[in-house]
Amino acid sequence: MNKKLNVLHVIPTLKKDGAEFQLSELFKQFSDVNVEVFTFDLYEEGDSIINNLSNINVLHTESFFSIFYLNKIINSNNYDLIHSHLPKADLIVGILARFNSRIKHIVSVHAQYGTRDSDKKYKYLFINQIWRYVLNNSSGVIAISEKIKSWLIFEKDVNPKNIKTIHYGIKINERTIKNSKNRTIGMAGRMLPWKGWDKVIETAYYLKKDGIEYNLKLAGSDDIGYLKTIKSMIKKYGIEENVEIHQHYSDIENFFDEIDLFLFLSNSEGFGLVVLEAIENDVAVICSDISPLNEFVENISGCLVDREDTQKIAELISTYFRNNFEELNKVKTIQKENIINNFSINKSAKNIEKFYINTINV
Repeated sequence: MNKKLNVLHVIPTLKKDGAEFQLSELFKQFSDVNVEVFTFDLYEEGDSIINNLSNINVLHTESFFSIFYLNKIINSNNYDLIHSHLPKADLIVGILARFNSRIKHIVSVHAQYGTRDSDKKYKYLFINQIWRYVLNNSSGVIAISEKIKSWLIFEKDVNPKNIKTIHYGIKINERTIKNSKNRTIGMAGRMLPWKGWDKVIETAYYLKKDGIEYNLKLAGSDDIGYLKTIKSMIKKYGIEENVEIHQHYSDIENFFDEIDLFLFLSNSEGFGLVVLEAIENDVAVICSDISPLNEFVENISGCLVDREDTQKIAELISTYFRNNFEELNKVKTIQKENIINNFSINKSAKNIEKFYINTINV
């Protein structure tokens, strides 16, 4: 490649969530791409990724006429590709591309939008028709998991030839060997019903019922007031003395330093980045046997589980805690090796760069 590609990433908000944080880390790994970012919301008054974009030109406007401002930016710069993330950005760039043949539009799909019970179906019913058109008329679609790729093909009727699966990745750090000894189980994520908080608490109940010593640390942001339900369940099962709740960790690595086992019993995930982070932090993982979690968590010693059978999950945890944590340390080691070999952030960045080059050369 003679010169670097110029790519503008369009993101609705810089609020620090899974997709946004993943992007901020990916940008640091690109070697053959110059990145600029356009956003409609810097989210400066909240937990933003803006400080993680220190070497990147960030353009933004919160004006009602933001689509015209974005169009002006695109026309004023020699971008090779416009890469949008999340439906709002996809739709706006897709509309501009419809009337501007110069725009080569790449779309990343980070989740199955509109599929949860709490989603407003009437809203997505209309938007999905336009969104499907945008995806099928784009220059290419990146799905962050095979699960999302299948959803796009079979539920959204997106042309499979237009889709490439490129998994999220994580920075692999040099770490000192962590000795498991405190029987501390952790769960972290947004406090939402489908994340499996109820199943984690049920599992903790069975551990206590079976006389297993343990501590349970829970951490996450309470976006919809679900924490009240979580506390009610903890009281119902009589495990208050075993549980600590932290609504926020500014650095999730501090949370992982305090636990021996990460228990994640979610019902639905676009990817499950927090599970990848746990493994990279040398924490053994037990999680739901669902796609996409089973795309990057190897099923070692039964660590992929039926989330409904919480009594069996409790029995599995007790086996991990036996014999000076021999089984737990085995799981931790093999899971980490798989992440190092196949799911590094550097590998994800190289795959995206290759996707860009192939798109340009079509």
